[in-house]
Amino acid sequence: MENLIEIKDLYKTYSENNGLFSAKKEPVCALKGINLEIKKGEILALVGESGCGKSTLGNCILKLLDATSGEIFFKGENILNYNKKQTKAFRKSAQMIFQNPYSSLNPKMKIKEILEEPLKIHKEKNIKERVLETISMCGLNQNDLKKYPHEFSGGQRQRVAIARALVLKPEFIVADEPISALDVSIAAQIINLLIELKDKLNLTFLFISHDLNIVKYISNRIAILNRGIIVEEGLTDEIFENPKDDYTKLLLGSIPKINL
Repeated sequence: MENLIEIKDLYKTYSENNGLFSAKKEPVCALKGINLEIKKGEILALVGESGCGKSTLGNCILKLLDATSGEIFFKGENILNYNKKQTKAFRKSAQMIFQNPYSSLNPKMKIKEILEEPLKIHKEKNIKERVLETISMCGLNQNDLKKYPHEFSGGQRQRVAIARALVLKPEFIVADEPISALDVSIAAQIINLLIELKDKLNLTFLFISHDLNIVKYISNRIAILNRGIIVEEGLTDEIFENPKDDYTKLLLGSIPKINL
């Protein structure tokens, strides 16, 4: 498979870190020379503990955060060199599903308005048809468009968030811990929905998670991130069956085992 995303020697440094408790603000390097490829049509899982840089990497890939140095190629073009107009066009092709459906949707907007907004910003045509088509794919119906986010359950809200990410017909999705705020049964439904949509729409995913059981189920390949460094990368089955890095072994050893 060809690469959709190529990341080369990527660094991200936060220059202001601990100003709450110290007058001296020490820089913190969140990403340290990341090299990574995401192949078209695959689900690549990015795994690591909280604070290791997973979300930072996802945000840098989508240009929601500015990288300190390095290169990020999307379909062969370095997006870090994009001007404002090029970045806006890139937004149509690359979208994010955020972690928390309770905070990622504007509580003052109806679902119809939430889904129409990106289409209007990008001056798309057939807005009504696009919204109806997308909401249906995500397991909701036309009557749901009249509601506000607080009228939905957590799982339904995440379906709305997924619909918002898909309404522009992107090629690439960053799913940042998309089920961590959901209970187990609802989370399973959302995971199956993402797999179904990936196959139906030929999407490419960067799936960010700390849940290795989910990662084993959903991903084609895994990249293990530890303190801003990718320590291991490979096919999902290979990582689970024959981990090479000590940190990977530690993560796999932490998976709860249930004795029946």
